[in-house]
Amino acid sequence: MRGWRAAGMVGLAAAAGAALLLGGGGAGRKAAAAPASITYTVEAIETWVTAPNGNQVYTRIVQPALALYPGERFPALIAIPGGTGAGTPLADNPGYRGLAASGFVVAVFNPEGRGTGQPGNLRSDGAEDCNGFVHQDDLKAVIGSAALLPNVDASNIGVETSSFGIAIGAGALGRYPSLPVAYLVDQEGPHDSRVITFYDAGREVAVCGHLSAVTDPSASNVAFWTEREAVRYIGDYPGRYLRMQAEIDHAQGAGYFRHTIEMIDAATQQAYGGAGSALWTRVNGSDVGNAINAVYVLSDPSTHPIWVSGRLSDYPGLGITYDREMAALVAAAPAVGGMTDLPEVTESPAAARDGRPVGYLPWTVLLGASAALSACVWYARSHRSS
Repeated sequence: MRGWRAAGMVGLAAAAGAALLLGGGGAGRKAAAAPASITYTVEAIETWVTAPNGNQVYTRIVQPALALYPGERFPALIAIPGGTGAGTPLADNPGYRGLAASGFVVAVFNPEGRGTGQPGNLRSDGAEDCNGFVHQDDLKAVIGSAALLPNVDASNIGVETSSFGIAIGAGALGRYPSLPVAYLVDQEGPHDSRVITFYDAGREVAVCGHLSAVTDPSASNVAFWTEREAVRYIGDYPGRYLRMQAEIDHAQGAGYFRHTIEMIDAATQQAYGGAGSALWTRVNGSDVGNAINAVYVLSDPSTHPIWVSGRLSDYPGLGITYDREMAALVAAAPAVGGMTDLPEVTESPAAARDGRPVGYLPWTVLLGASAALSACVWYARSHRSS
């Protein structure tokens, strides 16, 4: 598709792809990734996508090489990191590259105002928005562009968020429920200002210059957090919502579950006791065994779901394992999301960036001893014609 340019190609062995995708799960049980029957040769791509406000958003993807697999369509995943950091470095993550090698198109982007300017992490136009509406609209644009790619199965697009990245993910998917996103995987995302600022943990800090709405109930502060509290928007998302949560939260500590329970209850349909419109909800993956479309009472631990034992970080690759699980679920069921209402997205050609290098992606792939690696890397640079 116009605007997407190949930047590099790396062949990954089947053993490497399988090793990168293994993870673990709750109650001490290990989550097994579905084995990939094919290992694809992967190419690296970068482009600039036009946001609704006209700013250019730097985007990278890894995918099965277009030239080698003509006519094939793959599920797609848009990954969003935690905090307020740049997203495009995730394209160098061996786990996501292994996911691409198993037959996914993986897209990552730098929300407006983010990026170091270095190759592979170029700065997107605009100003930092702290995961608010502007950054949510950036995700909307990236989803729309990905859905129009010739090698993407637009009925099987997922979004994965880590920590505070849920503000972008839930905000975009709730505000734009017609987006063609079949599933959302949320890794321990803080859902309101009390959690985001660590107010509940007793060690409140200002995030992007703002304390919680409890500490500062001024109209301007409440308005700021209104854009960034995921629990306000998750109820309008119509797809499948998987919430990941361990016994020891990565940020809030042991035994903190208010964010998870309130997000699940807000997303789950009223017919099941919730307040939302999600087709499907669950806490953690099938390896843990929690009920689908269940809601919980925070004050009654006997109703709580099974948490992943220990910390999520104890199970490297668990999020990717669950991405694959959700994509397989989508492939076996009717499509949901805005498939009849794909957004019109203008995608700027990569070559149309004045003075900004395009196509130089230094890839470093760290694989286990069993991985077989063969590489053929090329670099290209493009500039605006005068």
